[in-house]
Amino acid sequence: MTVVRKSVNRGNTPDIRFVKKPLRVLFPHPGLAHNPFMKFLLSLLLVSFIAIASSADPAPKSSSTLPKVVLLGDSIRMNYQSAVTQALEGKAIVSAPKDNCSHTAFVLENLERWLSGLEDAQVIHINVGLHDMFLNSKTGKPRHTLETYETNLRAIFEKLRKLTDAELIFAMTSVVNEEQQAASKGYGRVVRRNSDIQTYNAAALAVLEEFGVVMNDLNRFMKKTGPEKILRSSDGIHLSPEGCKIMGIEVARVILENLNTGE
Repeated sequence: MTVVRKSVNRGNTPDIRFVKKPLRVLFPHPGLAHNPFMKFLLSLLLVSFIAIASSADPAPKSSSTLPKVVLLGDSIRMNYQSAVTQALEGKAIVSAPKDNCSHTAFVLENLERWLSGLEDAQVIHINVGLHDMFLNSKTGKPRHTLETYETNLRAIFEKLRKLTDAELIFAMTSVVNEEQQAASKGYGRVVRRNSDIQTYNAAALAVLEEFGVVMNDLNRFMKKTGPEKILRSSDGIHLSPEGCKIMGIEVARVILENLNTGE
């Protein structure tokens, strides 16, 4: 080992001299280096060190290497978005528009803007339907007919296939409580019906199969879990704080099933 020794010359200028000394770290006495027991001990220490190093937890992925996930959808998506982001922390980068994606026609108009810079996303999870089924106060009919809803869904998936190679997941429209809607201060009437939701979801399923889109049956999940545990009683449509967590965890679970994390 090379040792640096400092001395001071007559001109008070530091004088650096290099002195060669034998390296004696593991074996302070030269004779120990040839001791069979000490050689065995050294080998044992090296094997232990390698075993410890190989069993250490791998370093967490940096945010730049994590896969991207995009959430699209209406206020229900906005309700569960935070819980999804939290559940996927360290596994994916979750992005979503600030906009309420509203109905299918609005989604079609804005897909390019919402996906700008996110074309390399690995998964896109989308829910859209409640605003298509919103009942007109005068006619009592949904905003979009079933035929229009089907046509718009096809156009959405066609556009998504052109914009990205991401795995597409479509969430079935969630359950509502009609009595709570009618009693609510905000609505004061029924604005979405479960009968329409069932019909529109059935039509959506046929379109998903046509385009090979993964289905996330949040409607069935809500019924199984209990809508009263998930819905906000003040309006019978949106999610309660606990419902946001429950739905967010379920959405994250389905996304992870379709996400290549490299693990």
